[in-house]
Amino acid sequence: MRDVMVDLVLVDKFMLRSSSSEEAIPHSSHQPIAKIEPIVVQDLAFKPVVDYAFRASLEQFLIASGSHPVALVWIDLLNIRRAFFCCGWNGAVDLARRVTTMLHEAVDPEALFGIIGGDSFLVAMKAAKNCRQSRQRIQSLVDVLAAGNKHDLAMRPETAAGVAFFREDTDSIEELYRFASLAAGRAAYLKSKTVVAFQQEMNSEIERSYLLEVEMRKCLRSTQFSIYYQPKVDLFSGEILGAEALIRWKHPQLGTITPTEFIPIAEHSDLIHQIFDFGLRTALADRRRWQQQGLEVPLLALNASAANVRSAGFVRLIQRTLAAMEADPNTFELEITESLAIEDEALFRKRLRQLRAIGVRVAIDDFGTRYTGFDLLKGLPLNVMKVDRCFISGMDRSPDMQALCRTIVAMAKQLKLNTVAEGIEELGELRAVREAGCDAGQGFLFQRPVPAEEFTRFLKSWPTQRKKFGFGQSAPQEELLTSPLAAYTPPDA
Repeated sequence: MRDVMVDLVLVDKFMLRSSSSEEAIPHSSHQPIAKIEPIVVQDLAFKPVVDYAFRASLEQFLIASGSHPVALVWIDLLNIRRAFFCCGWNGAVDLARRVTTMLHEAVDPEALFGIIGGDSFLVAMKAAKNCRQSRQRIQSLVDVLAAGNKHDLAMRPETAAGVAFFREDTDSIEELYRFASLAAGRAAYLKSKTVVAFQQEMNSEIERSYLLEVEMRKCLRSTQFSIYYQPKVDLFSGEILGAEALIRWKHPQLGTITPTEFIPIAEHSDLIHQIFDFGLRTALADRRRWQQQGLEVPLLALNASAANVRSAGFVRLIQRTLAAMEADPNTFELEITESLAIEDEALFRKRLRQLRAIGVRVAIDDFGTRYTGFDLLKGLPLNVMKVDRCFISGMDRSPDMQALCRTIVAMAKQLKLNTVAEGIEELGELRAVREAGCDAGQGFLFQRPVPAEEFTRFLKSWPTQRKKFGFGQSAPQEELLTSPLAAYTPPDA
């Protein structure tokens, strides 16, 4: 769609030009854009000309501005694709044309106005970063588009705008482009209605993201990734029901990199599939070694990202790996966040049916952090509902949280699902989740996530450790949990 819109810009004569003149700005001294003849929509030959023309014109604009700071405003038209889907080609054309008209009318006569890629609009204007009037002038460009109904638009334009300042943010035209685009990207992420100004942290974040992606590709061939394990405990018998396998990354130079940082980066590439495959194979191999030592981990759980689940070969990969490792599918559990159920319900249902068909158990992870409804859950072939840590933390001191947790557990029982309370760190929380009726729990109170070797020691010591929590004893539950156990220190990683 982006390339097609470039040609739309050329065909409709919405070419790069100074708003103070009807002449097209030349992209070279010998071939002004105005002499380009109309072309067919399918011809993409002139896209480099458009991009180069704005760059060349911007260079001249900066020279003419002398020592005065210049702002480059980058405005992305976010709903051009939806306009095409809803209204066809004519709808997309109309949206792009009218946005161009509105911006052209709003731009100062001395400013430079251009279109890159058909759905990105650039305005270069004299403006200082810390000047209130300058920021108001920049914001007015977006405000004009927000009031698009004045132009009788069938679809109001949805935009994200960023700005970077020449000399104040950078002295490089290449970086000026990049910084303005980064700021627009941040505006889109934040769904901001105001123009987002470039901050150096944005560049640092994107550079680190790129660095981590490169390093991930390297470390998948080394031993930097490892799997840590955290037990799931029956809250009434104290039996170990299973373990959750958690991916960890320790880089020799960068140190420990948390999953919350590297997983989103991996999800935007093919790396997330390699990471899941590594986690699955490693966890199954570790459990086989525990079984050889007479240590039972009845159920092995592994997290899957939305990108994993969306992959067409995801279920086949699991089935093939379980068969190769001679693992019973009924002893493997996949944890999937509820966000996927909301974002793509049809795919979520399809994958769950496929996973259950091969015998794999499915848990809905971090339940309660989004807005999954009872009507959605009741038709899903789930096995387990994991109650998010945000409901468990301090639950023993909050009657409201206790009532909410009891409601979640009651809903789970109505759906015939087992419940697991996540993030139990204190004895009071353990007592509260028991009283709420949760079946199982995991958290630092029992054991922090630890490497396989340390988890082996935990499994061997648990028959003794469990007594400290009152499991398997005849004393009343309240007495056990308010006794000298308050001095108990959870085992460290």
